[in-house]
Amino acid sequence: MNVPVEYRGREQTYLKHRVLTEYLNSWAQKWASTARGLAWPPQPNREVRLWYVDCFAGPWQANNQNLEDTSVAIGLNALKQAARRWTEFNINLSAIFVEKNPTAFSKLEKFLSTQTEPVKTHPLFGAFGDHVTTIDRLLGTDPAFLFVDPTGWKGAGMSFIAPLASKPHRDVLINVMFNHINRFKDDPRHFLREQMKDFFGVNSGNIPPKLGEDELFAFYREQLRSAAKIPYIADLAIPHSTKDRTWFRLVVGGHHHAAVELFRNVEKRICGTEANTVRNEARSRETLQLGLPLELEQEDISYQRLHQTALLQATSDILQNLARKSPQKFGDLWPHILCERHITKSELAQIAFSLVKQNRISIIEQEPNPRRRSIKSEDSIELLRST
Repeated sequence: MNVPVEYRGREQTYLKHRVLTEYLNSWAQKWASTARGLAWPPQPNREVRLWYVDCFAGPWQANNQNLEDTSVAIGLNALKQAARRWTEFNINLSAIFVEKNPTAFSKLEKFLSTQTEPVKTHPLFGAFGDHVTTIDRLLGTDPAFLFVDPTGWKGAGMSFIAPLASKPHRDVLINVMFNHINRFKDDPRHFLREQMKDFFGVNSGNIPPKLGEDELFAFYREQLRSAAKIPYIADLAIPHSTKDRTWFRLVVGGHHHAAVELFRNVEKRICGTEANTVRNEARSRETLQLGLPLELEQEDISYQRLHQTALLQATSDILQNLARKSPQKFGDLWPHILCERHITKSELAQIAFSLVKQNRISIIEQEPNPRRRSIKSEDSIELLRST
């Protein structure tokens, strides 16, 4: 694959936008499909309104005149694709764009004025925190996707995100700019301590000191879960284009387990496969410019570190969950493991079935099926006494 020229030198932003695109497209298609009346209780041809909310819209660093390399265009395109796919149904689409920089907001308004139906746009000038009440009122009870992508951390405090993300039918994707936050999270200066406390939602006390990357994001996820009452929260790492360190960390939150299942599938596809190709291209250009020997990675080491750790820990995760409660449905078990581990549902199901074959756990069924080759969400599993 070739990275679009407008992303050259900022491939980490390209990968971030690929995750946003893949997740948002699937999210919009899923919710648009409910207009068929398949929801319960049945409401034939019921009206569905979907919202995309870009809380720090910019547009920033756009190198494409159509802003195709911005979250603004990505959000609009996802909604339009859903409209085209379900054109025979009663689907209304709306988008909110918040921006406080006058120059960027002027560019945003100009771009939105060129857009035609079917998406109704609401540009809001000012800081994200100043528009929380307005955004909440506009969204009402409709399904909404919130994208929080600040240029740093100021203005993206937990007290602003939580009231919006706490409502049912709302998913939130937050870009935590780890490279910047990691430099200042333990800085003793008072104003930085207060900014960090605001971002992490620490109302009293302080952020635990000297947290490593994984521990820091476990802490952030727990703060978001507590503040917004979101049951399913996970994160993934976006590496720098040529350096082996995390640049962004994207955190997703949703009120249905489908959110974390989708997120892990997107992570495997983008961070596990595409990222390797993208970073190899970037490294190729850099090494050739410097006249250095070219050594390309076969696998993206950033994702592999997280993924391999998850695969190794999955067995104990399953057994420990069943030790606390046995029997239980696999559908009650897998979402919470996926929140913590960088693994897909299908991979976890394969590991669980291997435990069945090892006689460490069993599937509760009236008539054992010797031809069974997998575990499904509706299956009840239990820990065998010999484990």
